[in-house]
Amino acid sequence: MAEALMRTLLRPLPHQVGHVLVAGLYSPGEVGTMVGGDLYDIRATKAGERAIIGDVRGKGLDAVRTVADILGAFHEAAYDLGDLAAVAARMERRLIHEAEELSDDELFVTAALVEYDALAHQITIINHGHIDPILISRGEVTTLTGPPALPLGLSTLDGEHPTACTHRFTRGDVLLLVTDGIVEARNTAGDFYPLLSRLRDRFAGRPAPGPADVVDFLNTDLPRHTRQLHDDVAILAIGPHGHL
Repeated sequence: MAEALMRTLLRPLPHQVGHVLVAGLYSPGEVGTMVGGDLYDIRATKAGERAIIGDVRGKGLDAVRTVADILGAFHEAAYDLGDLAAVAARMERRLIHEAEELSDDELFVTAALVEYDALAHQITIINHGHIDPILISRGEVTTLTGPPALPLGLSTLDGEHPTACTHRFTRGDVLLLVTDGIVEARNTAGDFYPLLSRLRDRFAGRPAPGPADVVDFLNTDLPRHTRQLHDDVAILAIGPHGHL
């Protein structure tokens, strides 16, 4: 039942959503099961294409429940006319209510939220304690580091609101979002997967890839580094499409 729910929640992404091309991948850390706490989604809205990637603390059925709650809150808030911070605030409230219902004061979700404005040719990012997004643009691979913010569900610890950052995003660019399962994957020598350097080896100084090219590369390259994953891996890549 849990696996059926995960397949419903993390449905295969279409090749195109609104004004962006999309590619995604989910690999469970436990062999033979789809149950995990990683999540991603993207929706075309009047405010632009809005995407989320996240990682729930914990595993198993409790994690699946939280995945469902967070994605449900995202689906509801993404279509509202408020800005990206309002979307994040809706999910924050949802997670706080769930933590109260479960009497779990350590429930949290690291997440990165993205909004693409096709007319302005830019992306807005809010990062709640998640791995920094990576931008592949004009033959360069860079990390988009922004002001730090606590994971969703922990806002009561400091009361501060996250800061949104904007970046130029045009045809030929790819934004890569991942969960920590990929950067914490170890080889037999105990070395972590060098995500940034591997992306630079493959894409730096070369013609612009598409989102599917980036995901396909990681899906092939990661198993060469580690034979067995010990944590879930979620990957979401998006790139502008169209003539706006």
